[in-house]
Amino acid sequence: MSVCQPLASDAKRLLEAEARTQLALHALQGWQLLFEGAGWRLLKTYPTSNFAQALALAQRIGWLAEQEQHHPELTIAWGRCTVAWWTTSLNGLHENDFLMAAATDDILFSGRELS
Repeated sequence: MSVCQPLASDAKRLLEAEARTQLALHALQGWQLLFEGAGWRLLKTYPTSNFAQALALAQRIGWLAEQEQHHPELTIAWGRCTVAWWTTSLNGLHENDFLMAAATDDILFSGRELS
């Protein structure tokens, strides 16, 4: 099942108020909006017990990203993995980023395996 919807040719990035509404609509716990460069990002840091766990977590997120052909920025360090979603072609947020954030949480917290 696909998470992301195809991006329309006239798609526009979300304004801050629209992004905050999407954050609430999707009930994304622990996700933050961060303005970086010229656009908004959706960011969350997942705590882990060690570096190997952070690396494994990044790999699971990477598999999801490959399935959807929508790729986050992943930063791994000892004890944490930070995920940042945004739509590169829009240099900002689109509804797909919120769908991917929800899918990230779902995979990580449900124990569901990727197909």
